[in-house]
Amino acid sequence: MWDEFVKREIIKFGDFQLSSGGRSPYYVDLRQVLAYPDLLRWVIGKYSNLLKDIEFDVIVGVATGGIPYASILGFNMFRPIAYVRESKKWYGSRREIEGAVWQGARVVVVDDVITTGESIVDAVGKLKEAGANVVAAAVFLDRQQCGAQRVERETGTQVRSAYRMGEVLEDIRDLIGPTRYREVREYLEKFKC
Repeated sequence: MWDEFVKREIIKFGDFQLSSGGRSPYYVDLRQVLAYPDLLRWVIGKYSNLLKDIEFDVIVGVATGGIPYASILGFNMFRPIAYVRESKKWYGSRREIEGAVWQGARVVVVDDVITTGESIVDAVGKLKEAGANVVAAAVFLDRQQCGAQRVERETGTQVRSAYRMGEVLEDIRDLIGPTRYREVREYLEKFKC
C-alpha cells in the first residue's frame, strides 16, 4: 500500500518546512488520505489494531490532523468522540475541548503524524486539566524525531504508532531510488532519542 502513498503524493520528497519549524527532505500529508477511500479504509484498520486491547471511554482527536481519524474510529467502535483545539475559541462557549469528555473519562488521544510530540503533549495537558484520564495516544506514523519519547517523558502517556518512518522508508526504497533513500536515511539518523 505504501507505493500508493508515493504515487498519490501523500508522501512527498523535496525540501519542506515542518510545523515545528524544522526542515525535512520528506513530508507525509495524511490529510490527503481522506480523498482516497481505499487508503482511508487501510489507515483506519491500522488505527483500529492499535486500539483493540486498550480499555477506554472516549476517542479524542488532536486538531487538526487527528480529528477525522478520531471521528471515524469513534463511529466504527461506537465510542463518544471529542477533539482538542489548538487554542481556546474566543467566542461562544470558549472551550478548548469539544465533545464528550468528563471527569474520570478514560481517553485515547489520536493524531495523524508525530514529529516533536508538542501537539500531543498540549492535548494531554488540556485533557488532564479537564479531569480526563489519558490512557494512551495513537498515531499512524512516527517520524522518529523523538516525539513519542517526549510525550511519554513529559506526560507519562504511552504512544502507539502503526508505523515508523524507518520501516516505511525500507518499503518504498525501490520506488524512490538510492539518492533519495540515502538522503532520508541520513536525516532520520540525526535524531538520537
